[in-house]
Amino acid sequence: MLAGREKELAVPEKLYNQYGFVLYLLFGNYGVGKTTMLEEFCRNKKHIIFTARPESSRTNLEAFSRQILSYHNDKEHAPFLFWENIFKYILDNHRNERCVLVIDEFTEIAERDVAFMTVLQNAIDLMNNSQIFLILVSSDVKFTLKNLIGLSNSFSRKITAKMYLEKYVTYEAERKVEAEVEKQKQKLKNAKVLKFSADDVLLREGEVNNSMYKIISGSAMCYLYYGTEKEYLLGSLKSNNIFGEYSLLTNKPGIFTVVALSDMLVLRVGRDEFQNFLEMNASYAVEIMKNMAKMM
Repeated sequence: MLAGREKELAVPEKLYNQYGFVLYLLFGNYGVGKTTMLEEFCRNKKHIIFTARPESSRTNLEAFSRQILSYHNDKEHAPFLFWENIFKYILDNHRNERCVLVIDEFTEIAERDVAFMTVLQNAIDLMNNSQIFLILVSSDVKFTLKNLIGLSNSFSRKITAKMYLEKYVTYEAERKVEAEVEKQKQKLKNAKVLKFSADDVLLREGEVNNSMYKIISGSAMCYLYYGTEKEYLLGSLKSNNIFGEYSLLTNKPGIFTVVALSDMLVLRVGRDEFQNFLEMNASYAVEIMKNMAKMM
């Protein structure tokens, strides 16, 4: 077992042991260990891992074609000329057996070939009655969130499970987070430290909120019109960022929705503790003023 990633590995392992097709989306910034984690997951399993390059769709197709035919030791088959054909070949060969198919950095293809996502969605529809375990991996978080995830996105409804992989947290970093939590609890008696899981809504557009929030650990995304056809990604929030101050200070409805991207620890500061929070964290006064100016 890969040390430190037991919790993350448990998710695809559980899905692997279920019957039927699985589409698993793994995304996160470059260098957080996505490929290493998947190599561990695929160990002792029948698997194919293809890593797309920042090159043309045709170049990636040719490389994928060579790898697939080599994997099946198929020396007679001609190279594939279209993505549709290669996905059909994989389906025909693995319809009734569990096989893990990983397309690493698949957004390198999608960003250069506007038709690729349509082809991929059609292939996924055909795979629905198979035992293929398809894993799509992306380091382009913004592209993934904007084009693949969201209640209004048709692709999101095809995803069995997804995970945003954050940088591995060392033992020392965990102790630092725990110390920060204890410090806030002691000095802000009425503030609360809340836990959230990926996809939880922390703050909703259009609702009046009487608290401000500081992220202790984890990440979140900000959306306009979340869950509608007009859904729009505004940006991301990470450790030590604050949000919710606009509604708290103006007593007006919030202007965006905040959704957890990963497991999170968040400090909730109510109106009665707001002054104490600023006295403890003077640097945040400037950040709050800048945020308020932007939103006004």
